[in-house]
Amino acid sequence: MTSTLRPWTPDDEPFLWEMLYQAIHVVDGNSPPPRSILSDPAIAHHLTEFGAREGDDAVIACDDGVPVGAAFCRRFPDDDPSYGSVSAEVPVVGMAVVPTHRGKGIGRALLMHLLDRHPIMSLSVDADNHVARELYESLGFVEVHPDGTAVTMIRRT
Repeated sequence: MTSTLRPWTPDDEPFLWEMLYQAIHVVDGNSPPPRSILSDPAIAHHLTEFGAREGDDAVIACDDGVPVGAAFCRRFPDDDPSYGSVSAEVPVVGMAVVPTHRGKGIGRALLMHLLDRHPIMSLSVDADNHVARELYESLGFVEVHPDGTAVTMIRRT
């Protein structure tokens, strides 16, 4: 990987939203959902007012200063869980890399960087997204339970 990692800043918010959109798994041959899906409360609460909650954290990967990927995490209260939530104490991670930079180890580096600061995290991954599942499993995530077409995973120290 030749990209560099840096902490997120509030100026990265539009890029974080783009990465949230890119994190939505699209089965090969299908069209991606409309961008309006980001206004769905079940998805939007991953980044709405990001940075305002204790524990909000993100890291940005850049190639020649241009953002190419991000990993972000947030805790969700038990009365407003998110995809991948296991408890209010465990942050849920989301991540994506722009399509032109996938397969270069950037996602692994992003996730490892966040795991250094948040060794216990959970996530939701599409059951058919074998590449992502293999990455998560290689970093110690284990399946907690299936959730429709997705799987909730957790990584403990």
